[in-house]
Amino acid sequence: MRLKDGKVLINNNEIFKGMKSDNFKNIFSSEVNSYANGEIERYNFKNPQIIDGLAFRVGIVFKKNSISSIELKNADPKLKNSYENWSDDNVELKKQSHDEWLINQLGQPDERNPAGIEYNYTWGHVISYYDSRGGDTGIRLNYFTE
Repeated sequence: MRLKDGKVLINNNEIFKGMKSDNFKNIFSSEVNSYANGEIERYNFKNPQIIDGLAFRVGIVFKKNSISSIELKNADPKLKNSYENWSDDNVELKKQSHDEWLINQLGQPDERNPAGIEYNYTWGHVISYYDSRGGDTGIRLNYFTE
């Protein structure tokens, strides 16, 4: 199981703890938009990526050239919210899809709270979160820095 090891497979290429931004750019440069702010680099895949059966919008953050986090958000167009057609139901359904996908991948979480579920590993942690202030939900793999 790759996710338990902190690895995400995209287009037969692994993204993993310890990956450097130069290596990531060499593999994925044509598939991502990039944003840099000082020592922080963010890459967003232009198109949804299928990861273990579900289409996700994928964002990757590097700090000081080392991977810091991977963010996954269900890319189902039926769950997309905008200012014009906001729906709390869509946010809840998206959050539910994230939780179910993680439980299928990783089993029961180590922690549950109103904002989400969490899995703790030696390399970092995986959370399915809901931000009530921003109305945002997603899955984040956060890597411990060395």
